[in-house]
Amino acid sequence: MSALVRGRRGPQGAADDLATPTLLLSDFEVSRAIGVSVEGVRAPGVRPRPGRWETAYHPLRGGERLLQATVLAGRTGRAVLRAHRRRGKPLSHAGDLAYCGDGWVLGRRGDIVVLLRQHDREGWRVIGGLPWLLATALDRVPTLTNA
Repeated sequence: MSALVRGRRGPQGAADDLATPTLLLSDFEVSRAIGVSVEGVRAPGVRPRPGRWETAYHPLRGGERLLQATVLAGRTGRAVLRAHRRRGKPLSHAGDLAYCGDGWVLGRRGDIVVLLRQHDREGWRVIGGLPWLLATALDRVPTLTNA
């Protein structure tokens, strides 16, 4: 896996953000999957850490967060995968390994784990788009790790 995906600092000292959820999933794709126009912003109250990137998707017309996307790498990703695997059921056609549960989907491609959590269910107009979003995000991981 490249240093870019691991979140190491580049020569100028800025943290590389090639694995951020906004680069794995566009606002348009999330909007299409849930039926509401959204914008991805850095998740509020979440301290940035190496190997962990989070984005919250909020409706453009205002309102509560509808989706939280988290990308994890390394040991943190493996720990989250183990915790969710216990209470989830297998999900096919997404990455190397994937699980789903009530309001969440989680998948792994190589050493990268993507977790999508549904929020404010009444704000969603389309139900069932989480597995598609997960597969879309995981399909983009190899191109980022081989850069």
